[in-house]
Amino acid sequence: MKPRLALVASTSALALAGCAAEATPVPVEALAQSGRSAFVCLAIDRPDPDKPGVMRSLPITDCSSGTVESSTDYEVDAKDGGRATLPHLYGLVTQTARGEVAVVDLTTESSLIVDRDTGTPAPSFLPVGAQPVDIVATPGGTASFVAVAEPGRAGIYALPSAKVLPREGCPVPSLSSWPACSLPSAPGEMLLLADPPDADGNVRSSCDAGLPPYDVKPTPPGDPGAFVDDVCATSNGSLAMEGGGRQKLLVTLPDLGGFVVIDAQTLLEHEDYKDGGFKECKVERWVPLQVSLPPAAPPDEPPPGDVSPDDVSCSRPAVAASPEQAFDKPRPAGLALSGDRLFIADLDAPVIHVVDLPTPCEPREQPPLLPASTLDPGRVVTTRRLAVSQASPPEFNRYLYAVDAGDGSVMVFDVSDDVGEDASSRSPLSRENPDWNPFQPPDRIRLPAPVRDLAIVQREVPRSLPATGVVPRGIRCSPLPELRTCDSSVTSCDLETLYRTSTDRDSGAGPLKLRGTFAYMALTNGQVAIVDIDDLDAACRGPERQSARAGCGADASPSGPPLETSGEASCNVVLPHAVRSETYIVASDGSGQIEPGVQGLPILYDRSGAVVPLSGESPKMRATFPSEGAAPDLALAVGVQREAIASSDSAESELDERGLVLRSGGPQHALTMNLEDPRVHIANETWTVTYEGVLTSITRASIAFDENLHLRGTDARFCRRGVQSLTSVTAQLKAAGVPEGEAETRAEQLADFAQITSELPDEDATYWKSVDPAVCSFDTCNAKYGSVITSRPALRVVEAYEDHLELEPRNEVEFAACCFAGSVQLGIRAGGQWVVRSNGAGFLHHVIADPAGGYCRNSCDTRLSRFNGRVVHTPRDGRVTDGDVGAFLNPMFRFAVTGGVPEQDMQFRFTTQGAFTPLALDLAEISDTPELQPQSIQLVPATGQLAVTDGSVQGLFLLSSRDVAVARRYR
Repeated sequence: MKPRLALVASTSALALAGCAAEATPVPVEALAQSGRSAFVCLAIDRPDPDKPGVMRSLPITDCSSGTVESSTDYEVDAKDGGRATLPHLYGLVTQTARGEVAVVDLTTESSLIVDRDTGTPAPSFLPVGAQPVDIVATPGGTASFVAVAEPGRAGIYALPSAKVLPREGCPVPSLSSWPACSLPSAPGEMLLLADPPDADGNVRSSCDAGLPPYDVKPTPPGDPGAFVDDVCATSNGSLAMEGGGRQKLLVTLPDLGGFVVIDAQTLLEHEDYKDGGFKECKVERWVPLQVSLPPAAPPDEPPPGDVSPDDVSCSRPAVAASPEQAFDKPRPAGLALSGDRLFIADLDAPVIHVVDLPTPCEPREQPPLLPASTLDPGRVVTTRRLAVSQASPPEFNRYLYAVDAGDGSVMVFDVSDDVGEDASSRSPLSRENPDWNPFQPPDRIRLPAPVRDLAIVQREVPRSLPATGVVPRGIRCSPLPELRTCDSSVTSCDLETLYRTSTDRDSGAGPLKLRGTFAYMALTNGQVAIVDIDDLDAACRGPERQSARAGCGADASPSGPPLETSGEASCNVVLPHAVRSETYIVASDGSGQIEPGVQGLPILYDRSGAVVPLSGESPKMRATFPSEGAAPDLALAVGVQREAIASSDSAESELDERGLVLRSGGPQHALTMNLEDPRVHIANETWTVTYEGVLTSITRASIAFDENLHLRGTDARFCRRGVQSLTSVTAQLKAAGVPEGEAETRAEQLADFAQITSELPDEDATYWKSVDPAVCSFDTCNAKYGSVITSRPALRVVEAYEDHLELEPRNEVEFAACCFAGSVQLGIRAGGQWVVRSNGAGFLHHVIADPAGGYCRNSCDTRLSRFNGRVVHTPRDGRVTDGDVGAFLNPMFRFAVTGGVPEQDMQFRFTTQGAFTPLALDLAEISDTPELQPQSIQLVPATGQLAVTDGSVQGLFLLSSRDVAVARRYR
């Protein structure tokens, strides 16, 4: 169906006697439990100065963001026959608890909320029946329609615009004032669509019109003066005057599993529905929705051959088969229209229905989209709210955003015209390089709180050509240095340069300059988050010299000419379908500590806490270098400065300087931050890198030696704690190409070991009388276990399972089992490795319990490959390359530790900076109350603003179209 909702300039005109003069401001917090909103554009003409004004409804786009002091000021031009030149924009907001619709004048400076009955003490709005669930307005403003789910009286009320404002001498509206019809079931969301006219402008009176089907001639715009004596607006208006075709209501019926099509004009004017008639709605089309699912996919096959721990280095996670979907029938929810296609969310079935709508009278259901979860494939994923983007050049991609009804995350579907209909094309998009940010699911956007509603908008802030004043639109910024920049001295230039970031970052491409397509998401915590879809300035946001380390692509060359960019640290500061940054990702004196880095360079301490000076004999933390391609000039943001990392050895000191920071006082420890996706830096944390450090201390789980001398506990969770055994490390080394004999030797050095940290039973405890003195006694146990914990025997982990450990050497294990009766406390340490921990993320790892054997192994899932917390010490000093055995990589940074002779509990310490700050508006903070419950967010076409309704007492927020701020608030 073509977009046929564009309207002719003139629409219905109805009398409105003294309406603006009677509008009364309502006290603060008059709005309560607001639900959905709609908007109409109305003007009051004065064709006869001696008679009441005449209301004229207008296309919504005829209103603007302009404001006036008085609600009666429509800037009437007496020279133009009393025609109003400043129509007012009115918001109609459902009040779900009171069963009313509030009317808000958005054009007056006084933020006027209209009280329809000033004779009562409480604010009075338009009654529409209990539980209003949705409201829509005709594009020409003639009427609005409210769907109500009142038990026993479910239906639709029509609110003619001529009757929504107060009129002097006219009765206060009641339920019987509105045309209304009943529905067989409670309605859900609804849309207004136009059944387009034929080539001559004729329209169908109904979807079932006879021959000729287009039986209604076009209706010319009315004469406002003809209605000057209709003081109380006895006519409900004619939608035909809006043009664009015959308007239809598409209404979902969730309990019945489908939707109906109802003629809007018939509801407005038919005798059965006048004065609250509430006869059955005349349904022109009933569309029961279908659920068409592909066959359930079997789980992934295990790797071929033997999967014993002797010959595999990782385990494939168990993958559940797609569940047999169990549901009685579809339950339609949110709606989104894109051209000729209607998308319908479903709260019960794991589909998003796709309906082809060449016209509202010919709906045809197509194969659905298939919501799913990569991380939890066994979950039945359903959806609540939808929003769809417009196709934008040059590729004309179109995306559907769907809110997961289960966890409030957002899935993205490619619904471009050229996308196929196979099951994979109908599934959620997955991020490229999901290993860059394993904290985010690969197939959805997860925000700090569940998404309640969302809207997709296009923004533009066009620049004019300095020499001509021409204002081109839709121009994409380009950083290519060969382009000719535009200034007042040239008449010919490249338009793409107009939007580049200025040297001082005061103008041009930047985090708060929104040009392109963006998703606004209202969260349940009162925030509105902004997600990039297609930023026209994206190419100008990034580093001047591109590299793979900055996420610029594997073929990016740092040796090319510098680009004219914002100078930010990553090529993915702007990333499609990812949250937008609130700040520039740079480190400089003027912008503060906002590039991922460290607050101070790492410092090495010994076990006692004394600083270990960096020397030829001490361990050194070094930045690692790329393994392929031209090496970029590595740097590390330290505070507000970027410190260069030495890529060559100057031979001016006894140290190999490669990978270290060079300062005037000499070389310093260093690391490099991962900048492929700055969103991975979710918090500033204090990190420790401890030689043979403690992976986990188990003090609360019930763990004891069993009859096989295994340490066993049903709630031990050894795999989930990241324990790696001798067998696991051996398999990893062999897989890395280490010869078998060498692998076994090195594995003995690198396998984890357990140290019992419990206190011995008291010397006079009766326990000692029950033990075999030939095996142990208090004295022999106290000799080994009465000393400081760190010097207690190390029991190497031969094999680890989720609920028990197999240990060696056996004689030490037997002795320990004799010394400690019942449950024990223990610490697990890494053998011959540095353990990386933070005060927030803790110890990162990707160890899982093998689905078949139950033993602990690293997961084969490459998305988790950066969840690492172990650094193999590199004995030799010098350059370390990514991928080397001693090269460490986690989601946030990378480094190696080389040289020296490390001692247990030696520790590097540093604190990171530059945590990613998502761009979001905190409405709860603006309102000074945590009791905020956003219900809906939608675009106001007249102003480009976004309207957010609150389900508590905060009413209506209007978000600015020019910047990221709240423009106005009504409550």
